[in-house]
Amino acid sequence: MRSIFLTKAILLSLAPLLSLGVGAALAQMVLPGAVGAPTPVGQAGAPPAVARRPAIHSGPEGDVAFDRHFIAAKPPSTDGIVGKPFAQFGSRGVLQVEQSGDDLVVSRLTMSGDKISQPNQACQLQVGGGAPLRLKPLGTPEGVQRFEIDSSACPLQFDVLNGAVRVISSSGACVFREADCGVDASGLWGPPGDSFSESQKKTIERERTVLEKNTREHFRMLMSRFKKDKPAAQSVVREQAAFSANRSQNCRDYDREDAHGFCALRLTEARDYGLQTRLAAEASKKDRKKDPKIAGRAPVVRTTSPKMIEGVKILPAPPSTPAPPRDESAPKISPRGLY
Repeated sequence: MRSIFLTKAILLSLAPLLSLGVGAALAQMVLPGAVGAPTPVGQAGAPPAVARRPAIHSGPEGDVAFDRHFIAAKPPSTDGIVGKPFAQFGSRGVLQVEQSGDDLVVSRLTMSGDKISQPNQACQLQVGGGAPLRLKPLGTPEGVQRFEIDSSACPLQFDVLNGAVRVISSSGACVFREADCGVDASGLWGPPGDSFSESQKKTIERERTVLEKNTREHFRMLMSRFKKDKPAAQSVVREQAAFSANRSQNCRDYDREDAHGFCALRLTEARDYGLQTRLAAEASKKDRKKDPKIAGRAPVVRTTSPKMIEGVKILPAPPSTPAPPRDESAPKISPRGLY
């Protein structure tokens, strides 16, 4: 009985506070499990957890969805190689490219090789006799600017990278019998191996980490594109495996590669540009297949005045002639009579 009277007394003492609006504040002091009480996430009555965004990667290898609107990055500019003396693998020969008007020329190309008569002895020769050799542009077949040297004695192709040149020799080693010298100029031509400072080495390491990640994602994106085309997917896998093996073999000969990693960085960069070019080409194919208006149709040139396009003079279309009036007296033919 005493407890009942005590409870009534407490309620009567709180009545003035409730009339002043304090009850609203007290109403928020509710016990766990009561209606309106905040419940920890995962328990009954808990609010729904925030939905996570769907992950880009899926599967054990982190497959990347193919981007139908993929656009390849802009290739390295020739400004990064003009006027800079490069050496094959950072230690042999000299390659220097200069700007001559609108053209690029090789102002100096000295290559090292082995004597034909005595392969165990080194030899060195200067291509072109010191005269500038014009570089013919070949576009960007593998994502970077490619040039061809204007020399029948030793045909070479140059890929422009950031601060380096990748030389490709489709015919293998060039043989100069009069000079008793055979040279293989293929590989990476860049700065000397002892020219990198400690800060540059750290920058190379950071850039390569980012490039390796981008290359893996672009490779997986291309695999996603060919997931229903097994031969194409196998071809991409073989290309990737060949790239890794060739990079190890080429960069093994670069001067002090273990200390700076410049060769691996630039060849990885070239590989990534190549993958981006493939992805952009596949994205363009998908767009043309999806839009029947552009699939299999050549662009139409519309003009109202004579113009010159690639040496061809385009004349305006002649004015249309109005159709003659219909002869109502002519006999009508049923469509059935045409078949």
